[in-house]
Amino acid sequence: MSRQRLPDRRPSVTTTFVHDCQSYAVTFGFDPNTGRIGEVFTHGAKVGSAMDGILDDACIALSLLLQHGVEPTALANSMGRLGDGKTPASVIGALADLIAREAQP
Repeated sequence: MSRQRLPDRRPSVTTTFVHDCQSYAVTFGFDPNTGRIGEVFTHGAKVGSAMDGILDDACIALSLLLQHGVEPTALANSMGRLGDGKTPASVIGALADLIAREAQP
């Protein structure tokens, strides 16, 4: 599937979530034509740290997957889980879960 590029100006919403006792701010950008989440930005790690870079790269990858039509629930279901089978194994999995919840009508 080809990439669905977002317009330069688009609606967005910012919220927070907690993973492993660390608070993160996340901004979702929406495609104004479909209302679907098309991009994600996350902040909460120390600026310039390795985790900050990992989060930046993960958000780019998640955004590109969403823009190529991957369903948010498919992203969330693909992430690693802890032994209980429900808890995300990483902050990236927690972010994918949040995207899937936000995408629900």
